[in-house]
Amino acid sequence: MKRSTFRLIITLLGFFCAPSCLLAQEPGFVRTALTELIEIFTKTGAKQSAKELAEIGGEITVREVLEKAAAEGGDDLVRQVVILGKSNGPRALQALEGDPAIMTKALRSLPEGKLADAVTEASRQPPLMAKLVRAHGEEALTASARHPGIGAQVIDDFGGAGLKAAKNLGTDDVIVLAKVKGFRDLPPASQSKFLSLLDRDPRAVTNLLKLAAGGTAIVLTADLVNQMEKKVIGKKGQPGTGEQAIQFYTWAFGGVLVTGLAAYAGIKLWGVWRRTK
Repeated sequence: MKRSTFRLIITLLGFFCAPSCLLAQEPGFVRTALTELIEIFTKTGAKQSAKELAEIGGEITVREVLEKAAAEGGDDLVRQVVILGKSNGPRALQALEGDPAIMTKALRSLPEGKLADAVTEASRQPPLMAKLVRAHGEEALTASARHPGIGAQVIDDFGGAGLKAAKNLGTDDVIVLAKVKGFRDLPPASQSKFLSLLDRDPRAVTNLLKLAAGGTAIVLTADLVNQMEKKVIGKKGQPGTGEQAIQFYTWAFGGVLVTGLAAYAGIKLWGVWRRTK
């Protein structure tokens, strides 16, 4: 009986002491940073910050990000996380969840005018954005932010070619790429061919995809990719549709320029002839 009572007392002590023991193990700088951020996010009048804090998982998420930052980069990285949190709110902490060290460096490298949109986009899918930044650098952040909710998917699906498309195309065209199905099911050679075409001329590829869709889902097949290759590159080294257009406009512009210069020279010569008569 005495032994059972003793065990019960030890169990209860362990239960009630656990939170304080964990707190004692938490690094002092992390605890200070956590307190500072929570006070800022929940201060009187900061209704939006308090709402965002609740949406990202509350104090638990903030603590986890700070602890991860401390493990990856020590007090210096924790300070940088706090700076981002102060200026961009709780969403910034969520944006760092996937990889605090990589994401903090990427976000802090951006111009002030692009930071807010990048934080918002990174907070949508923190692990995915961390993966993309590791693979492509901060360009993945800014390109994804240009097309909220779909840019990251296109970059993830098509790698460097998808990044180029996201950087250079409008959102309507990026939506077309986001709707493409069947890429992973293509033979490796067809996958490589499609990525090469997309990297070569993103706009021509998206235009051809629109035609192929015909108002339905866009499903890539090896045959469709081959047809696209003929349109974009052409046959036996001849320029494809996209390159033909470029060549035509180059030729047309060159012709207009030469004609204009010839006319200008003719007028000048005529004027000289008139004065000498």
